[in-house]
Amino acid sequence: MANNKKIVSIESRIPELKKYRKKKLIRHMSILISIFVLLILITLYFLSPLSKVQRIYVDGNHQVDEKTILTEGDLNLEAFVFGINKSRSIDALEKNPLIKEATIELQGLNTLRVHITENKTIGYQEKNGQYFDILETGKLLTTQPKQFPIGNNPIFSGFKNGRVLEDMVSQLNQLPEGVLLSISEIHFAPTKSDDEHISLYMNDGNQVSATISTFAEKMAHYPSIVAQLKEDQKGIIDLEIGSYFRTYLKNKEEQAALDKKN
Repeated sequence: MANNKKIVSIESRIPELKKYRKKKLIRHMSILISIFVLLILITLYFLSPLSKVQRIYVDGNHQVDEKTILTEGDLNLEAFVFGINKSRSIDALEKNPLIKEATIELQGLNTLRVHITENKTIGYQEKNGQYFDILETGKLLTTQPKQFPIGNNPIFSGFKNGRVLEDMVSQLNQLPEGVLLSISEIHFAPTKSDDEHISLYMNDGNQVSATISTFAEKMAHYPSIVAQLKEDQKGIIDLEIGSYFRTYLKNKEEQAALDKKN
């Protein structure tokens, strides 16, 4: 049988080969031009003010000043936007004991917003006429003293950083706000029988004797205990074992009798 396969000459395929090569060349040129244009745009971007931080807003801070936040977070104007390591800046900020949480957001092309959540100050410890913050974390700051306490937070005495202070603050954090605000001073005064003994001076003129481990549970009843006293009665409310009250006069007489006996 005769072979019916159609024979295509090389001359007839030359136009198609030229067309294919031309398309391939155009495609390669388009890719190269696109890359070149992209590099130019990137270069122009980094040379323009748009690539650098133009504004930084800080909010949520009350105790930590803005300058400290920017310094500790290594945040500054004119830094390259894409050169800022937000995670590293946040970690650095949260090492500050006054800062509970920090967030950094890029708004628009070159504006940074830093939001700070601070650890609340629950009281102050006085030393040499200066007042040092005691935070809700149970940490006593040994730097950044204040010339006078702020607000109605109680004044601590005799405490230092460690488990005792952490336990004391943990107990205070459990109190109703009204009870917490009624405390004027908290003195750590351990005895032979109670190494966690504390004495409190209240804004209403009474004194409270208690132990740290059961303080929150018993102190929560302070308003109802005081409500049972006569209006002119002031004295010591003992919450160590049970709960009982003795006037300052009676306490003075008991102490005098004890001293005489000794």
